[in-house]
Amino acid sequence: ITILYQDEIGGLQVRSNEGEWIDINPSEGTLVVNIGDMLQAWSNDKLRSSEHRVVLKHHENRFSLSFFWCFEDDKVILAPDEVVGEGNKRKYKPFVCLDYLKFRESNERGRFDKVGFTVRDFASIKAQL
Repeated sequence: ITILYQDEIGGLQVRSNEGEWIDINPSEGTLVVNIGDMLQAWSNDKLRSSEHRVVLKHHENRFSLSFFWCFEDDKVILAPDEVVGEGNKRKYKPFVCLDYLKFRESNERGRFDKVGFTVRDFASIKAQL
């Protein structure tokens, strides 16, 4: 989960299901909450991880304060049966958080090279043909 408090400068955008970038206009006294990949898997796609970016449209200083929270490194991500629902299929195989972070990281600490790769690329259960 990412919790973001924006200033009046704005610039945050999220990608729609159709692939279009949509401006998230700042609103005084509000927080933006982004769901991450691991929570998407844990919810069996009931919650959607949001691809997002910041595009500055004016040459002004921008101040954003964000808070990031993630499961513990050794936590196994598996959607509970109650979340999957009776008669529905599990969309992700169980995985360990640290293994997913290693999948996303390059060898350079803190650098993520697999932009565009998601938890679906890492742990989705492919449909049987």
